[in-house]
Parts: sequence; C-alpha cells; structure tokens
Amino acid sequence: MDKQDVPTRGKKKAGAPRKKAERTAGKVTRAIGRPTGKRRIGKELLIEQTAELLRTLPPEKLSLSVAARHARVHLTLFKYYFQDRTRLLVDVARMLSKEFGDSVAAVESDATSAPDRLAIRIDAMVDFLMANPFYHRLMVEIIGDETDPLAAELINVWMSKTLEIYRSIIAAGVAEGTLRPVDPYFTFLAIMGLCEKYLQASKLFDRDGVEWDESSADTAARYKGFVRSLILEGLGAVPAAAPPNRKQ
Repeated sequence: MDKQDVPTRGKKKAGAPRKKAERTAGKVTRAIGRPTGKRRIGKELLIEQTAELLRTLPPEKLSLSVAARHARVHLTLFKYYFQDRTRLLVDVARMLSKEFGDSVAAVESDATSAPDRLAIRIDAMVDFLMANPFYHRLMVEIIGDETDPLAAELINVWMSKTLEIYRSIIAAGVAEGTLRPVDPYFTFLAIMGLCEKYLQASKLFDRDGVEWDESSADTAARYKGFVRSLILEGLGAVPAAAPPNRKQ
C-alpha cells in the first residue's frame, strides 16, 4: 500500500476549524469600558437626551435603562459615563442650571435697577420651567441621595449662588430705595413657587373647559406680568404709614 493510500481517519484535515482554546489563544480580552462601534456618542449628548426626557418624565421615574432606551443606545454606555442614576441626575441638573444662569446673565447685564433684575428673573424662570417643568423636583430628587458627595456639592453650590444673587438684588434695591429689606430666601421660594406652578396649574383651566381667546404664549406673557406686579408691588419700598390721629 502506497503512503498516499493510508486512511486519514482520525487525523485533522487541513483547513479544519481550530479548537476554541486555539482560537482564543493570544487574544486580548477587552476590559469593561466605553463600548466600541461606529456610532460614537459623547457624554454631553447623553445628558442632553436625558434632559429632553425629563421634560415629560418625573425624575423619580428615571433609571439608566429608561434613559438608554430614550437615547437609543446600549445601557453599557450610560453605565460607563455615569456609573449610577444619581450621577446622571447630577450632570443633567448641572447642565440645566448653567443653561438658566447663562440665559438670565445675558439679559440681566442691561438691567438698571433691582426691580428690573427681579422682573428679568421672573420672566426667565417662567419660560425655563415651562420647558423643564420637573427641574426643581430634579433638585429635590438629588438632595435625597445624601451619600453622594457630588450630589451634595451641586445642591450646596446651587443654593449658595442663588441666595447670593437674591441677597445682592435686595441689598441693591434697599440702597437705591426701590425694595424693602426682605428675606432673600423667602423671596426666592415665593418667586420659584409662583413660576413653577404655572404650567401644571394652567392645565386645570383646560380641564374645566375655560377657553382663552389667546395663544398659550400670550397667556404665559400675561401670567409673567401678573407675577411681576404681585412680587414687585409686595417687595417695593413704601413710605412708613403715618400714625393714626388721636383725639386729645
């Protein structure tokens, strides 16, 4: 029998698939990290996508999975950038706070008096909260996680800067004689509450069948004017009332 006639049974044929151990030999296993792929999405875009979602979804119902589905990306990408839900909420809140601050600063620089600065803030807050109705609920949700240092830092910075601004406005108003020396914390709470509730409360009128002969933008403009009058007339400097005449 010639050598070429020896049966090849039991021997590995040329070109046969290699065993799994052979196939993976020398292959470097990728550590957990940013997913690879053609569609490279940055952290900022994911924050913007989540902020968009939070315009209609209360923050307490948000999870990394829900955010990933909305952004149409794999959950691993959110875990890579944010680690957990609180970090995602903190980044969204930081972006929104900066957005609001920048929009106010762009207009407030031309303000000539303390009442003008308050009026600008009222208008800007109504507009901002109409677009982001759950903003303050987002802040409250972040406060609930007392174990995260980034969450605590964000809230402390946000509140300290906000109160510092209101203190400076009221101090300037007292100095120029246009405002009374009122509590800046209560002033902020009052303005925030009045501005925040407009969007939700206005829906009650829609359900009650009340019809406005104007667009929603016109109604919002009237509401802003109403709040300005309410706040500024309430905080405005007024002469001390004369003591009542007494009969001798």
